[in-house]
Amino acid sequence: MKEKAMKVVFLIAACVSILAVALICIFLFANGIPAIKEIGLFDFLTGTVWKPGNHKFGILPMILGSIYVTAGALIVGVPIAPPTNPQASQHNGP
Repeated sequence: MKEKAMKVVFLIAACVSILAVALICIFLFANGIPAIKEIGLFDFLTGTVWKPGNHKFGILPMILGSIYVTAGALIVGVPIAPPTNPQASQHNGP
């Protein structure tokens, strides 16, 4: 009985999470698309200056920064993961 109840609780939590992410995406796209149409998609994606006061909205440095951080995390995380995995399985059991 408890397992079924918890299954329902987790299902509801998962559905609420998915709904929240969907609503956030809808809100961002609904408010962002008109602005991107005004600026131009190419200028928005390849611009290097972000100065909203001067109507300059370039996100290329932000995209590159995200790529650099992701690459750095992979460089640090991938070599550390394999040696720690057997140790974790020994402590946690099968």
